[in-house]
Amino acid sequence: MQVGAPNYEIIVTDDSISENSKNLVKNEFPQVQWGNGKKIGPAGNRNAGVERAKGEWIVFIDDDCIAQKSFLTAYAKAIKNNPRVLVFEGKIFANRLRKTWAEGCPENEFGGMLWTSNLCVKRNLFKQMGGLDERFKVAYEDVEFATRLKKQNVRAIFVSNASVCHPWRTLRQEGKNWKKNGYQFRELLIFLEKHPDQFQFHSPQLFIRHALRSIFKEIPQGFMSFKGRGTVFKLIKTFYSLKASFLLLKFRFTHQLAKK
Repeated sequence: MQVGAPNYEIIVTDDSISENSKNLVKNEFPQVQWGNGKKIGPAGNRNAGVERAKGEWIVFIDDDCIAQKSFLTAYAKAIKNNPRVLVFEGKIFANRLRKTWAEGCPENEFGGMLWTSNLCVKRNLFKQMGGLDERFKVAYEDVEFATRLKKQNVRAIFVSNASVCHPWRTLRQEGKNWKKNGYQFRELLIFLEKHPDQFQFHSPQLFIRHALRSIFKEIPQGFMSFKGRGTVFKLIKTFYSLKASFLLLKFRFTHQLAKK
């Protein structure tokens, strides 16, 4: 138990196809509850964990995050000091400086992201909102959930001391990276179909600006900071940004026609 923290349960929801995680929990962490996920992506996996939970509050954390000292205690204090707040988010920081364009980390140093790598939400609220949308198979499930929270004017507080370390992970199609190239497009279009009013924040112009910034600013800086490491990967990502702008233009045209 964490000193100062209330009673809590740890639930591992496993989306893998092997028995490794199950055996590890059984043999080395008997106090932890293990269960199968839905095998349909992070949204379904997290929803499955919530279904097993008995507590009043849910704290989401990624399997590759390392909770820091007093992680749960910080959330418990925030909940006690803010009895009307139903959502809290914690700090997410990287384990070191970035070394190449071909690695990523969902850093959240100052709040406002509401990413499920480190998020605390009242269980009743989560259930009332229907949980995470399981149509998202790879990403955007927490972005979409955060959008619904904001539309309902649900207040969230950033708890800096409830922090986790998220090590850099490869963005290449290798190792433990299970995300296929271009997954963002499918997920983004699902998001915009559900929230067309958010199109202004995901416009073609935005992706074109991203591509131009990448070409004229970030890649040259990368030669200084990363000594060119991951530049080819960065160029591929820049191409995907340009491709996304065309897909979004097509989406806008189709959506406008449907409204007529």
